[in-house]
Amino acid sequence: MTPSALTETVTLSQARELIACLSHEQSVLLLSPPGVGKSDVVRQAAAEAGLECKSLLGTQIAPEDVSGVPRIIGERSVFCPPRVLLPESPQKFCLFLDELPACAPDVQKAFYSLLLERRIGEYALPQGTWVVAAGNRAEDKALVRTISSALVNRVLILNVRIDVAEWLAWARHSGVRADVLAFIEQNPDALLRPVPDRAAPFSTPRAWASLSRALDLVAARGRLTGPLVRALAAGRVSDDDAGRFAAAWAGA
Repeated sequence: MTPSALTETVTLSQARELIACLSHEQSVLLLSPPGVGKSDVVRQAAAEAGLECKSLLGTQIAPEDVSGVPRIIGERSVFCPPRVLLPESPQKFCLFLDELPACAPDVQKAFYSLLLERRIGEYALPQGTWVVAAGNRAEDKALVRTISSALVNRVLILNVRIDVAEWLAWARHSGVRADVLAFIEQNPDALLRPVPDRAAPFSTPRAWASLSRALDLVAARGRLTGPLVRALAAGRVSDDDAGRFAAAWAGA
């Protein structure tokens, strides 16, 4: 019998610690379902290290946005790298490549030397600069392309999982509503649901935090009622979770 594949995972807090330890020398790629908090944890790690975080969104860049455009100097053409990748200041920073798995193949190829050698053509990134990428997995039904084996071999891949206790601690610190916290404490599986086959809201940590904020905004106007709670929840989280949350809210 062939053994099943084993995927090692880390929590968001572990990912943040590993980013701080590794990403000045090794390029790190965070993979997880949508809405888990990958982008936030990269920015938090950079802020804790005192680094400016500069982002490139994989779905919105072309190869020349990475390699730069040529200009003639004397009798030679020289590629001028974009400012976001190579600023005039020699200070180190955090380069965040968001949605890297969604990049077109030619864009992925343009990242090869950046990910492995910290170089853009003949230019090197400032010493100590972090290179961190993030994206969703193919099974998440997101906009994801096949990651080339050459790219995989140039990054350290961290598969991120959700830890309910960790999220609840973050949510309390961030002012997420008590009714949302209580619901997740009683229904921990509701924090993250599988991506549905059709385009419809589904439960993720980001969705619950956003729902909490929406409820706060409506409550601040004195308009929060049971039917509106149900409508707001249905617009943000999985349908079954929305119904059970509304019922719990009405019964509180």
